[in-house]
Parts: sequence; C-alpha cells; structure tokens
Amino acid sequence: MKKARAIVIGAGIVTALFFSAACHKDNGPSTPTYTVPTTYNFSNADSLSAKTTLSMLGEIEAAINFGNTAGNVVSNTKLKGMFANTGGYFTDTTFNGNTLHLNASGTQLKSLTLASAQAAVELLMDSIGVASSTGKTASNGVAGVSDKKTLLSSTGIYYRQFFTKTMMGVLIGQLITDVYLGDSLNSSISSAAKQHAWDQAFYLWCVPANFPANRAGVKYWGSYTSQIDSGIAKPVVNLTGINSNTTLLNAFLKGRAALAAGDNATAAQQAAIIGAEFEKGFLDQVIYRIRRVVTPARSRAKRDSGDESAEVLDELQPGR
Repeated sequence: MKKARAIVIGAGIVTALFFSAACHKDNGPSTPTYTVPTTYNFSNADSLSAKTTLSMLGEIEAAINFGNTAGNVVSNTKLKGMFANTGGYFTDTTFNGNTLHLNASGTQLKSLTLASAQAAVELLMDSIGVASSTGKTASNGVAGVSDKKTLLSSTGIYYRQFFTKTMMGVLIGQLITDVYLGDSLNSSISSAAKQHAWDQAFYLWCVPANFPANRAGVKYWGSYTSQIDSGIAKPVVNLTGINSNTTLLNAFLKGRAALAAGDNATAAQQAAIIGAEFEKGFLDQVIYRIRRVVTPARSRAKRDSGDESAEVLDELQPGR
C-alpha cells in the first residue's frame, strides 16, 4: 500500500511540476492568484459519494454490533452481501436534505477496498458469524459475548472494532491517498473532475467543513488524527496539540483552492503532505495490530478481570 501510494502521489507531483516548468519556459513566469479559505466551504464542493461510502460502512458496523448482545446471531451472508451491495440489505439515509439510496447507489465497498484485502475482509465476516452463533460467554480461548457486551474472538479481539480499524486502512485510507488524491492530479481529466475527487478525499477524512474549530461528529480518521493531535487524549471535541489536524486541513484547503485556479503544482505538493500525514496513521495502525496479535491472551484475561489498563489501546482508537 505504501509503495502504491508513493507511486501515485509521486507521479502526480512529477507530472504537475513538469507542466509547470514547461509553461514557465514557453510563456514566462505565471503564478495563479487565488484565495485559500479557512473552512472547507467551496461553492461547488460535493460530498455525496464520500457520504454514501461512509453510510454503508456505518450500517455494516451496526449489523456487526447486533452480535454484541448474547443470543443475537450475525449473518455472515448479510455482512458479505452488504460488502458487495447485493441483497438489498441497506437502509436509505438522509444527508443535508439529500436522500442516499444506498442499495441503488451503484457503490460497492468491496470493489473500493484494496484488492489484496477483499478476501480477508470476507473471512473476518465469516468469523463474526461463527463467533456470534456460539451462544457462549467470551473467555480466554472461547469466542462469544463478553460481560461488557462486546463480541470477542477466542483470542480476545473485539470484532466490530477490529473490522473498523481494518476498513480504515484498506478502504478509507487507500481511497483518500491512492484513489481520490491520485485522481485529483490526473492531467487527463477536467478541472471539475479533479476538484470532485479532492472533495471525496476530504470528506472521507470524516470531519466537518469548519474543522478543527468544530470537532462534533468526527469519526474514523477524523477521530484518529484528533487523538494524535492531542497526544492521545479525550474527548476529541476539546483537543489541541501537535497540529496534525491543522497540517491536514491547511493542505486540503490549499490544494482544493489550487485545483480550482489551475495551479496543479501546488495541489500536488499539498497531496504529498496529506499522504505523509496519513502514512503516520497507517504505521500506528500496524503497531496496534502487532500488539493485539502478540498479547491477545494477556489482554483478554485482563479485560475479564475488569482491569481497565487492558482497554487502553482500544480506547485510543477512533470509531469505538
């Protein structure tokens, strides 16, 4: 994923700078003049595609959460049907007065997920179905529902949370960095299409337009970068810290304004900044998973005993 992201963003930067240099040579110095706003309130901003993706992901999470109650069996068939958007399992939702018809949207999370991870996601969904059907109380070596009403694997992995963290990387993260920011630097598409792609990357960050002044409702990467920004502190609505959010927001704002003005070189530079910030998040996610795999039994035993220290890593993660 890192290599692909570097290739996409790197290629975009090289292309943009090449054309910028060519224009300089042929036509003399020409620097586009434009204003960079302080909030993501561009007149033609379009968030509906991103909101459709996030709404689908949220409904799958809700379906998994159904298994957090003892006796509730989660259908792996339903989960995989939702992943592939077959079977009509989604419920329409409304966003800013617009009804999102999820089943008929043509959006399929499976096809948007990193190809090499699609089978693993479906295998995880199968495991969720099996664990929810045991009818047992979770304990060390036994999958089931814990006394905290969470569906756990036999090694203590909280299934819904693990699914969310996985999709943050193989779906949301790769869409932002590899797909949409890459498309926004594609010299063969229109300026409007570039701006549309950039918008999807911003809204998949899952923050409001006036972020970080307004942190209400942040989720997924928006929650995660807020926690990083504060040195991992809660609640995320009151955070200040090391400027991860400011760095990302400024890059998103400047890059979007640059695209609207035809300043592709600046947009490419801002895309590289965004990619680097998300790369930090990807590395943190890897460390989190290594810890969960290396010490699952110890973590599970502490949770069963009511030791809150075992919940620390979980609490530091977004989308809880």
